[in-house]
Amino acid sequence: MDFQGNDWFKLALNLRSSVIRNIKIQVLLTMVIALIITIFYQHGYSGFSQPILAGLIPGIVLGLILVFRTNTAYERFWEGWHIAGMTIFTGRNLSRQMWLTIPDKNLEERQEKAACLRLIAAFFIAMKQHLRHAGVDEQLKSVLSSEQSSKLQDVTNMPLKVTQWIGYYLTKQYTKQQIDTIQFASLNRLLDQLVECLSRCERILGAPMPHAYSIHLRHLLILYCFALPFQMVKDLQWWTVPVSGVVAFALFGIEAIGLEIENPFGYDPNDIPLDKLCHKLHKDIEELIASKILE
Repeated sequence: MDFQGNDWFKLALNLRSSVIRNIKIQVLLTMVIALIITIFYQHGYSGFSQPILAGLIPGIVLGLILVFRTNTAYERFWEGWHIAGMTIFTGRNLSRQMWLTIPDKNLEERQEKAACLRLIAAFFIAMKQHLRHAGVDEQLKSVLSSEQSSKLQDVTNMPLKVTQWIGYYLTKQYTKQQIDTIQFASLNRLLDQLVECLSRCERILGAPMPHAYSIHLRHLLILYCFALPFQMVKDLQWWTVPVSGVVAFALFGIEAIGLEIENPFGYDPNDIPLDKLCHKLHKDIEELIASKILE
């Protein structure tokens, strides 16, 4: 019970994964406006008390818009996680079937097969870099030959190129009659699933939230938070400033969370940990190769 309590507070105080840094300007600006309005009201300018502004933007309308915004972003985030898991699942199946199905009669064939298995790990790493609009990194170089790394520098879709290399290897083994038609078709289906994972990720990345919706939501947030002090100053007096800050923190925070998880493939603390997942698949493939060598 104590552990759960400590863990709860540790999570609550985790500022690294929080969106506080992203919304601090909006919150501070809201509090400054609230402070100015309160000062004027305290000096006798009663016109700054306008409770009627409570009906300017109904809270339920703003709440529904924020919920829709966050839910839409979370669906994209969850689908990204699902695709990442499917990529690992398919990569493990493809590597296992290739390693056990394709015979290796000598050390050269075994090394060639091992190099092709590492291309499966390279696919996931290349997909990560492709989704981040980045090039060949050290992690990708570690599973490729220098010639392959050089070739990837000149292509626009690195993971698709990697699947071509895997496909060439499978076709070569089928041509040499190392695998039969059923095995060849089964391995190609798994390769097609990797391409499908790539395409689904590209769809998420290429279909962001409509700008008109995001802009309109931010306009409503600004109007609501900046009108808030006028509604509360008569009843709360100096408490208007911190209360306005708390409300702004809640509303702008929800909007910032939706914005951050809208693209789940980036570098933000709350994005999918693609680097760790890529390392995990690479490690599993290396263990598979090592286990065969030990036998």
